[in-house]
Amino acid sequence: MRVFAAGLALALPVILGGACAMGPTNPGPRTLAGLEAAHDWQYEPGQRLNADWASGVQGILGGLTREQAIAAIKEAGFECIYGEAHEDYPDPMAVCSRSFATRRCQMDWEISSTAEKGAVNWVDGAFRRDCVGMDDDWPDVVKSAIDDQLAPATPPTAPKS
Repeated sequence: MRVFAAGLALALPVILGGACAMGPTNPGPRTLAGLEAAHDWQYEPGQRLNADWASGVQGILGGLTREQAIAAIKEAGFECIYGEAHEDYPDPMAVCSRSFATRRCQMDWEISSTAEKGAVNWVDGAFRRDCVGMDDDWPDVVKSAIDDQLAPATPPTAPKS
């Protein structure tokens, strides 16, 4: 029975997908700037980008003090707003965002975190993208002003010489 339990303990991470997850053997980026540089935010599939952003943010900020986390977030160019502190929750929730636009897409990254007694106790990230056309919008299709900048469906006719 002990041999079976030991075998199961060794196989369980592989069965559950832990062999590919971020961890000591694959720590991933160590900074938010490194996480941003690890992806092509305009072209990669939005679902994967959102998942990688959320797990990366959790891995980078999850073990920090609140002060360290806010400093790392601000160093990466994010602007934060804070909830209201209360005697039971002296560290209010922080919601931090950063936006960047190219000719092709408007991209928005968000980091939300809470802390207790000066230590981050919950952190999450979200990624959104609104691109020219609607095929690459994430997470939802967005009909926006940038969609009106598309070239005509049929090219204009050349002037007659």
